[in-house]
Amino acid sequence: MYGITVTENLKKLDELRLKDPVQFSYALQALKAELDTHNLTATEQQYLDLLTAYDLTTRGDFKTALEILESIDFKDNNLITLRVIGLKVNIHILSYHYLEAFLSVEQLLTALPTLTNDLNYYQVIGQVILLFNNIERYDLTQQLIERGLSLSKNESLSCRLMALGLQGTYHTAGFDTYLTKFNEANTLCEQAAESVFQLLIIRNHLFYLLEQQQYHTVLQLYHQHLPKVQETRYPILSAGFNAAAAEALLHSDQLEQAVTLAAEAERILPTDRNDPAVLATYRVLYLLAKQQGDFQQLLQYADKLRQTEVAIAEEKASQQLAYQMASSEAQLQARHIALLDKDNELLSLERNLYQQQAKNRNLMLYLLISLTLMLAVLAYRGIKGSRRFRHMAEYDQLTGISNRYHFNQQARLAISYCQKKQKPLAAILFDLDYFKSINDKFGHAAGDWALQQVVQTCRHFMRNSDIFGRIGGEEFAIVLPDCVLSKAEMLAEICREALATINTEQYDHQITITASFGVSDVSQSGYDLTELLADADKALYQAKRKGRNQVYSS
Repeated sequence: MYGITVTENLKKLDELRLKDPVQFSYALQALKAELDTHNLTATEQQYLDLLTAYDLTTRGDFKTALEILESIDFKDNNLITLRVIGLKVNIHILSYHYLEAFLSVEQLLTALPTLTNDLNYYQVIGQVILLFNNIERYDLTQQLIERGLSLSKNESLSCRLMALGLQGTYHTAGFDTYLTKFNEANTLCEQAAESVFQLLIIRNHLFYLLEQQQYHTVLQLYHQHLPKVQETRYPILSAGFNAAAAEALLHSDQLEQAVTLAAEAERILPTDRNDPAVLATYRVLYLLAKQQGDFQQLLQYADKLRQTEVAIAEEKASQQLAYQMASSEAQLQARHIALLDKDNELLSLERNLYQQQAKNRNLMLYLLISLTLMLAVLAYRGIKGSRRFRHMAEYDQLTGISNRYHFNQQARLAISYCQKKQKPLAAILFDLDYFKSINDKFGHAAGDWALQQVVQTCRHFMRNSDIFGRIGGEEFAIVLPDCVLSKAEMLAEICREALATINTEQYDHQITITASFGVSDVSQSGYDLTELLADADKALYQAKRKGRNQVYSS
């Protein structure tokens, strides 16, 4: 052991785990071969078991890792307790058990005041920050990061915390504010020699620059950092850098180089389809196929892009639902404990002061419970009825999406928000082609079925923040906050293709469903709903005039 204590060796391994998981695994096995576990103290054995569970988690053996964590006797060690819970959170996330993850997160958040050491804070709370980023709770993320930075005396940990906060800054503040934060984090990570974290934030920065249409800057950063990326041999870095550069080259009319980089990005894609590199790769391959007029590849990559977007949306929805359920359960538990405390206090007082009136007290208690239950039932019925009438007033009864009134109301709110934050926004207007002929030939039941199929199909490709409404008989509108014109055109094209492939045989009618699309955005129409829809309607008219079943933008 070369004069170094077991605890010091374990701490060095713990630091190595954060920087190089592969080297950490080898070093851990070597140390375990040297140690006589019979002579370890209880604390040393707990620490060794915890590091073993980290190693098993990294290698994907979640079952054995959880078994080890359950066997650790950590009752007298608060820090080990919190780290065990934190690792369980990580395992539950990797296993897609989000409810268990968020229930454990509630335990960690209650222990925040006890975490006064910067390294301990990052080891316990770092995974919580990632989880809140995934469900876009950037307010909670920022609070946790600010607390960690106030504790941190270490450049590496400060680099990691600042890097974790960049996603929230980009989505909640203006681009200039984000750019200042990015430059600070980038400089700090470079000074701390945290090359992997630095390259990860630069990779995400490339994606954000593409959204800002700063293609020249993307290519500059790509060439500047490519040698370091190649040295890491890290798929999520290599694929992300290549995909971003390929899209920038495509928009710079350097098609041949774009094809080469996009193909390389697809070759080394990470297995985690929810990583941003996967979405970026399929998006640029779709755009390249569209540019080259390769219809077969266009359909192939449109399908992969759609599947990836749906998978990301479904996972995010699962995480958000689990978070709401865990939060509700924690609140109910806290209220239940508070109620029990109050009940115990009341019972004790009554027993001491009014023992002779026990029968009367029980009668009053029964009356109180009955009255509470009656009021609860009435309140529930009132709330349920109110929600039902509100839903009937705001949503189209046939398709389940917003009616014209509710769509206009929500769209104006979104436009006001984007105008205040100076974010892009686009609108899509589409109309089913020859819809009257469906009603005339097959009856109104077939027409209603067709409208429902159209809504179900298009909804697959939309984000939670998009506003979808039926504003006429067979006319629909979509408002896309934080979306540029090119992305809106791509969504319209995907929807158009998907509508044309709806299987109508199950309805026992040979119904053909196609639609014409018009697209507009605030760069042309300004932040005004009337102008946006008017320009989209003009574009829709052009699509109809040019033969229908196509997309046209203003």
